[in-house]
Amino acid sequence: MTNAEPVDFGLLSLLPSAVAIILAIVSRRVIASLGLAIVVGAGLLAAGLPLAENEASRPVVLRAILKLVVPLYEAVRDTAHAQVLAFTLLFGAMIGVLEASHAMQSLMQRLTRRAAGRRGGQTLVAALGLGVFFDDYANTLLLGGTMRRVCDRLRISRAKLAYLVDSTAAPVAGVAVVSTWVATEVSLIGEGLPADSAVSGFQLFLHSIVYRFYPLFALVLVVLIARTGRDFGPMRTAERRAWLGEANDGDRDGESTVFADTVDASQGGGWLWLAAVLPVLACVLTVAGVLWITGAAVVAGQDDAPAGGLRRWGEVLGNANSYLALIAGGAVGWTLAIAATWITRPRRSTARRIAVGSLAGMWQLAPAMVVLWLAWTLSAMTGDEQLNTGGFLGEVLSDRLPAALLPTTVFLVSGLVAFSTGTSWGTMALLTPLAVQLALQLSGAGPLDPLVVTTTGSVLAGSIFGDHCSPISDTTVLSSRACGCDHVEHVRTQMPYALSAAAVAVALGTVPAALGVSPWISLLAGAVVLYGIVRLCGRPVEEATDIVALEGGERVESNAP
Repeated sequence: MTNAEPVDFGLLSLLPSAVAIILAIVSRRVIASLGLAIVVGAGLLAAGLPLAENEASRPVVLRAILKLVVPLYEAVRDTAHAQVLAFTLLFGAMIGVLEASHAMQSLMQRLTRRAAGRRGGQTLVAALGLGVFFDDYANTLLLGGTMRRVCDRLRISRAKLAYLVDSTAAPVAGVAVVSTWVATEVSLIGEGLPADSAVSGFQLFLHSIVYRFYPLFALVLVVLIARTGRDFGPMRTAERRAWLGEANDGDRDGESTVFADTVDASQGGGWLWLAAVLPVLACVLTVAGVLWITGAAVVAGQDDAPAGGLRRWGEVLGNANSYLALIAGGAVGWTLAIAATWITRPRRSTARRIAVGSLAGMWQLAPAMVVLWLAWTLSAMTGDEQLNTGGFLGEVLSDRLPAALLPTTVFLVSGLVAFSTGTSWGTMALLTPLAVQLALQLSGAGPLDPLVVTTTGSVLAGSIFGDHCSPISDTTVLSSRACGCDHVEHVRTQMPYALSAAAVAVALGTVPAALGVSPWISLLAGAVVLYGIVRLCGRPVEEATDIVALEGGERVESNAP
């Protein structure tokens, strides 16, 4: 085949993406699904693309192998991709050292002394969940393992603890500018942008944060539930049992397997907790500093650069070298975590603890990096100059799907895929580049058009929503295990809260935003509606007429109205 004209693959351009999504849903193995999709894409490209003179004599099988191997190699050779992998490894190593040294546990044990009362305890868990913003796994393990006994003492159910932990872990890590998620999200968004785009993936990432309605509303709901002490649905039943001291055996599932190696807050000469604060603080400040330095250098050379204010901040961040900033922050954070651990835990086993912790932290993120690598390769195959999947979808859907429904459709599809596969990262890898390309096609405008930004936020938000509802999600399983909660009960009690946040996200978020309504108006209206839901549907367990309070070890009937 020696065609000189580009090939229009038509419906076949959807085949690799369809194979990846359908097989991932059926098999629940994202890596294998992406791998097979890449093989299918290589076969299509080998059989359908115009051939150069030196390729015409090669057998189709050899051409397919080259179409497979070369994109895989190019995906990791790309400078931006290599920087994403480097940051992920450095950040994972920092988190591994913090976990191995028990620095974070020491800090949290100190903070738990301030917990007083059920509402105070729930508020503390929610606040700590927001504070451990840099990784969802670290958030889940640290909070779950540290706060179990505190919640038992305050008669807060393990189901409530699992909900507070799970519903702050991924949402806060997904929208944080410094986390193990940010490099992946920025990279996947960038894969969907044209090669000559004047807007970077980081710029679109920043603009999409306020359009990620589900994780933002999920965090708002967590705070409302914690502060009001009101619950509804199965969660209220679980809280009632905890208030009565009737927690079943399932609530203690995993009690001895998660964070069995506990630590006293006084270890490390009383300064071990500082080993948790300094590395994270230094990492955040380094990222911010490098972002400003690199962005300001570019803006300074522009003749029409804004003189000051928010516009200048936006220009600086938009032109900053985000990957360099993240790598620098990860390196500084890891180095300081090692130094702080060595100082606060001066013993012969410290070096081994640091080495093992670093490797364990890196290894924990290895599957995510493999998924990312395969997603880069598939994205390259489905790009404009290859299969042109986004272009075909744009032509087909432009007259059939109203542009205003695209963000909502993407949110729901993303949620369904994440629910079926049990992975938010895998869902983002499967859908983000394609969703960005499709939004650009339907909008007919630039990457910062409200439709594009809303769609970008929707695909990332939907992956977290589906992950929260899925009983096979890794973070859902991890949350229930870390908190010592029965897994089925965790899924059952969290589901109504997740569905409530998702319904508000669609009704007051994705739909109005696609029509041009300011996301800030949507966020404010959504928060008010969520507060109304909690007030109308929720009820404090302490005020129920059928609740029996415990006083001095004996049950006393409550006659509260």
